[in-house]
Amino acid sequence: MASALRTKKDYQQLLLSLLGPLKSRFSDGCARIRLYGGGVTYDRDAIEMEAFARPLWGLVPYWMGGGRDSGFEDIYPRGLAAGTDPDNPEYWGNTSDFDQRFVEMAPIAFGLFAVPGILWEPLGSSAKDNLASWLYTINNHEMSRCNWYYFRILVNLSLRKLGKPYSEERLSSDLAFIESCYLDDGWYKDGQSERTDYYSAFAMQFYGLICAWMLEDEDE
Repeated sequence: MASALRTKKDYQQLLLSLLGPLKSRFSDGCARIRLYGGGVTYDRDAIEMEAFARPLWGLVPYWMGGGRDSGFEDIYPRGLAAGTDPDNPEYWGNTSDFDQRFVEMAPIAFGLFAVPGILWEPLGSSAKDNLASWLYTINNHEMSRCNWYYFRILVNLSLRKLGKPYSEERLSSDLAFIESCYLDDGWYKDGQSERTDYYSAFAMQFYGLICAWMLEDEDE
């Protein structure tokens, strides 16, 4: 497989081959993907919302790079509208302290910032209000003092760009917290622990690069 991955198109086709089978697993309102097998400690709403959100880490860069897939471009705006509508049976639920849904807000926020023409502009005004209001709830709860602060940063940067209410106070304090995690020579501690390991690159560096891109016009 690796020897065949020579061009951008090769990688685009690989992404679609990985994600394509999910299309048959979306719920009727497109807000959830129902997969069965292993289990986690959080509730079914969060599990199915996680399955909906995670593919955006691949689809958003794909769309940014000019890739198009009419199926996913129809599914995701519909799912965002249904999942954040409290009156919809596929509503993702209200958030609470240390909620797994905060993790899954990150790829949604990234997508809204990066490709609003695909994920934001197709929504009606009430759907936009519901989505923005649901995302804003990340500002109302406690979060683990670690890379999770990046999720709130991404949400507030996206809401600000979209002209929706956001928390400047949270944005400033969260960015300051991330700065406090920097050790030296490119290494970060992930929150209170002084431990540095492979997960730092999965989280602190990865989200940091996204934030640097999102903030490049105001913070060199």
